[in-house]
Amino acid sequence: MRYFFVVLFFVGFLYSHNLESNAQSFKQDSMESKNIESTQKKLDVSLNAQHDRENTTRNLDSKTPKDSIESRTTKLDVSPLAQHDDKNIESKTPKDSNQNIESKKIESITATGSASLDSEVASIPGHIDIVTQKEINKSTNAKITDVVKKLSGVRIANDVAFNPRPNIKIRGINYGTLVMLDGVILSDLEGESRILNQISLFDVEKVEVARGAFSSLYGSNAIGGVINFITSMPKSFTIESIAGYGSEILQDTADKNLAKFYFSIGNAFFTNKALRIKFSAGLTTTQGYASFPTYVATKPANTSGGFYDKAGRFIIGDGGRREYRIWDTRLKLEYDVGENGLLSSMFSLSSHSYEMANPKSYLLDSNGSPTFTLPNSSQYPGTSPFVGSGFGGLGYYTHFLGNISYLHYFENSELKISLSSVNLFSRWGDALAYYDNPNPPPTLAGGIGETQDIYTSSNYFDILHHYHINENHNLATSLQFRYLNFDSLYYALSNWRDLDSIAARAGRGAGGMSFVASVFMDWEALWLDNLSTNLGLRYDFWLNFNSYAFGSFESGALDSNNSSHISPKFSINYTPFSWWKLKFSIGSGFRMPTIRERFQPGHGGEMWQPTPFLKAENALSFEVGSEINTRFADIVVYYFHTEMSDMIYRQGGGSVANPYFYANAGRGRINGVEFSLSVPIWRSLRLDSNYTLTLARVIENAANPASVGKQLVNTPEHIANISLSYGESVGIYGSLWAFFTSAFYNDDINSPPLYRTFRNYDAAFSLNAKLGYIFSNGLDLSASFNNITNNRYYDSYIVPGASFYLQTRYKFRKS
Repeated sequence: MRYFFVVLFFVGFLYSHNLESNAQSFKQDSMESKNIESTQKKLDVSLNAQHDRENTTRNLDSKTPKDSIESRTTKLDVSPLAQHDDKNIESKTPKDSNQNIESKKIESITATGSASLDSEVASIPGHIDIVTQKEINKSTNAKITDVVKKLSGVRIANDVAFNPRPNIKIRGINYGTLVMLDGVILSDLEGESRILNQISLFDVEKVEVARGAFSSLYGSNAIGGVINFITSMPKSFTIESIAGYGSEILQDTADKNLAKFYFSIGNAFFTNKALRIKFSAGLTTTQGYASFPTYVATKPANTSGGFYDKAGRFIIGDGGRREYRIWDTRLKLEYDVGENGLLSSMFSLSSHSYEMANPKSYLLDSNGSPTFTLPNSSQYPGTSPFVGSGFGGLGYYTHFLGNISYLHYFENSELKISLSSVNLFSRWGDALAYYDNPNPPPTLAGGIGETQDIYTSSNYFDILHHYHINENHNLATSLQFRYLNFDSLYYALSNWRDLDSIAARAGRGAGGMSFVASVFMDWEALWLDNLSTNLGLRYDFWLNFNSYAFGSFESGALDSNNSSHISPKFSINYTPFSWWKLKFSIGSGFRMPTIRERFQPGHGGEMWQPTPFLKAENALSFEVGSEINTRFADIVVYYFHTEMSDMIYRQGGGSVANPYFYANAGRGRINGVEFSLSVPIWRSLRLDSNYTLTLARVIENAANPASVGKQLVNTPEHIANISLSYGESVGIYGSLWAFFTSAFYNDDINSPPLYRTFRNYDAAFSLNAKLGYIFSNGLDLSASFNNITNNRYYDSYIVPGASFYLQTRYKFRKS
């Protein structure tokens, strides 16, 4: 099959080359666009002092003709995170840059979701990055989390080819990153964002990343930062199709026979393009690779083969290739209601499923033949360690997301009302573990097992109002409500291979509901042309109710409880010169414990103790930064500092005598430095690099004094990225990207990481490259090569080795 795709790739290349001569008009348009960009680069030097304010200015005088809804939508679709003059944002045309050049009014832009209305670019507090679709396409991105992985201060936990539970961490804070899709919050009460596995990378137009405490705007789970993935929306008839194929370069080291398909179609209707509709669908399928070993405590008697790893486990094989399938569908609509209203909605249905296939056994029986069961002379006769580990199994996870919002413009204010819902329906199953002595013992073919059924529903209702007090002051206010529920139920399976063979009643489980009411205000003030401040204050009332736990999760009565949280934030932004910005902010935030932290299930022989009475952790954060933007280089340096109280972190060793559990430590401190450098070399050839130092220490912990002064688990001290990229609108493009992370710890007493050992965290290095060509007819052919050096380090699981990926992309847009 792989050779068919290779042939298809090169046939497409030759065919598109023949079409080149028939696309001169398209090329002329592209050249005109490039000339405009070149002219703007010259104007940027003289207009830079005014650029930030002027690009977002809108005339609010009721006597003048109002902007069209379409032009306003272009501005208002950008959330607060997007108002940063990032180097990745394409420059405005000279006409746009001089529009309303005399006006001094602050232009605030409505957020795409449960955020505030924020101020002009120069007034945005904190360290912001914005990645455009052009930058996304140039690099070797396989999934949406790869886009943010390249940014300073950001880490993707357990970042293997397919991670069933992706977790994005900013500045070392676990579960402290609020993740959104088009402004809709994706995290649930479990603390997971499994939907990140399912969102098609090809549907994402822009990614916004804001580091620092943003609980004053978003409430819980935003003490580390906020990430917003924004999907595209056409303004004219647009159709796009993508097909790609990739596979391992060395046998059994990376995703095998990886195929990706994507299709989208959209259009704007009526003479004024008042109605805009887009539908997209994506599919990814692969035979996967083996990412974890199969092991037992000691070498079985009367067998040969296998070996002891550095952790003392006896490795007898691998868990098999994780074959997975992902599909994602999305419908977006926008409608201009008169001259002053915008009605928008989004609905998506997405899912992923996986199962383990073809495990390998190093274990040989007395006859010298490979075997997948333990001999009768062993401690667990007739059982199979190749099933029931909890690291594999099979399952499906389906998400339904819906959002509808209305935005209305008044003479001196804007009002937005939004209703969103994110729901998960899932079932995962595995055999009962061999060390539980199941009778009869399950095998690879089937046998008794257990499911984990997860149902979550996260619902949001927001009312946001933004008032322009005068030319220099804005006031944003909001009233928000959240209703969240979570159920995790475990059912016995008569055949673990058949997820429908469940018992009538669950044998164990945990869950609960939460109601949150919030109100916030944010005052934006421009005191001088180069000096502005933001003052925000948010109040959250959080009620947990109907909590339950039974079976092995039961640990006493669970009463309803409530808590209140006040989250202030102040920032000051000073621009001494047009090319130099200084920013300072200080604020507090909080994070509610997740259901998974309170009732973590054991797996793979790891024992966990439930801790249902965890308290919210609190943070006081400040940061100070300098941003230098010149035509020679962009240099960004930020120092961040977070004092954590009642910090939630993992303790214990995972054994029966010393199980893992989450606890509120006394105090923790996370401080560090983020540095990034971008150097334009020639035309669009650019060198980008960044480095993050994160010192995350336990300061006080009466429950475990041995952890004081130690680095927090799963938090590397050093992360670095460096990339070289090139790409014009038409023609050749490509990138070379190297990634590095220092080794880090898996327990709270900082036991030395074990090199090349499962469930440990090695020093990481990967080198990746992409090369492509965009034809003037809209055809884009590319080849990507990942982990070129085949460095197979462990990020808890072993990462994939060297692989390739070939892709054909065609996009047609009617002018």
